[in-house]
Amino acid sequence: MRRLTVSIVSHAILAAVIGLMPVLLIVDAALNKGWPVSHTIAWVFGCYVMAGLIGMGMSWKTKLPICGSHSVPVAVLLGTALGPFSLEEATGSYLLAGLCMLALGLSGQFDKVVRYIPIEIVMAMFAGTMIRYALGIITIIQEHVWLGVAALAGYLLFFRFFPSVPAPLGAFLLGGIVAFYLGEMDAPAWGTWQLPAPVMPEFSWQGFVSLSIPIVLLVLGTEGIQGFSGLRLGGFRPPVNQMVAVSGIGTMLAALFGGHSANTAGIMTTVCAGPETGPAQERYKAAFLAGVIMLAFGLLASVLIPWIVSLPRYVIHLFNGFALIPVLIGALKISFQQSQYVLSPFVTFVFSMSGMSFFGMHASFWALILGVSLLWLLERKRGERAERS
Repeated sequence: MRRLTVSIVSHAILAAVIGLMPVLLIVDAALNKGWPVSHTIAWVFGCYVMAGLIGMGMSWKTKLPICGSHSVPVAVLLGTALGPFSLEEATGSYLLAGLCMLALGLSGQFDKVVRYIPIEIVMAMFAGTMIRYALGIITIIQEHVWLGVAALAGYLLFFRFFPSVPAPLGAFLLGGIVAFYLGEMDAPAWGTWQLPAPVMPEFSWQGFVSLSIPIVLLVLGTEGIQGFSGLRLGGFRPPVNQMVAVSGIGTMLAALFGGHSANTAGIMTTVCAGPETGPAQERYKAAFLAGVIMLAFGLLASVLIPWIVSLPRYVIHLFNGFALIPVLIGALKISFQQSQYVLSPFVTFVFSMSGMSFFGMHASFWALILGVSLLWLLERKRGERAERS
């Protein structure tokens, strides 16, 4: 790590910024549940400390630019899916999800899961749970015009003039400045540093079905596949089974503090793996540095989170909406534009968007069941008949 170039450091910071922005999703989900700040601190601590350790450990051991993060799609899902579950039940569900990922990684069965539950269905389910954040931008602009317009202008300016920087960062910066000027955000009120207490898990079949299964599919179907693809595009050969297994271990460790996941990252890994970062044999350093930043943020959760929690809810919702625009666009492209299927992704998307629950199980589970059933019973059969004719 002696030779660090400006390019390596800048890409490490960019990857870390991408990993840090979704902390607002965690805060929003915890506020929706009415959990105390101590629970939110533990949640953030578990996700970011373990994600940082994954990025540092995997990049150092493999000399590949593999970053660690928590799963943004899962954080979005939990904004609604946590409804009937206590912190202890959610923790048990996260542990089971991590155990399933570890089993898939050790057994090498990940490819079979992807074949039976296509990525188009998983992403349609994810897009359906996420759409409310994008719609929320319009509502907030109506009710808080200057703040909303400033955030929108920041997003568009960065999108147009700084294409290498995430456009949501522009919304955060310009929107934050205007919010401070208007008195809608107070000066930071930092907390005191302390280590959070671990959470004792409780297990239920409803939690396994409504949380564990979607978490496994979202972590591996989004972060996992994005990370594998990013490494291949960078000229590397990804250790797929090892990355899946490490995601399982990281998620189990994050769950001890109420964290929903800690896994190998998708977009962050892609940022560090590209040729712009530097020579191929040096790119792992960017992932390692990004991991250091993620780890530091997690260790400082008790200091930073009390201020973030104190922000007005509409500010959190607005920034979350802008942060998820590129993610939502990507999910919709995979679900429809790049898919050979039409009906099954559409039904999955609409049912997931509805938020309806039956028999104590969240809409995301039923959306997956309906989508996969339609795909195998109707669209796959029709496609096979068309090929034979």
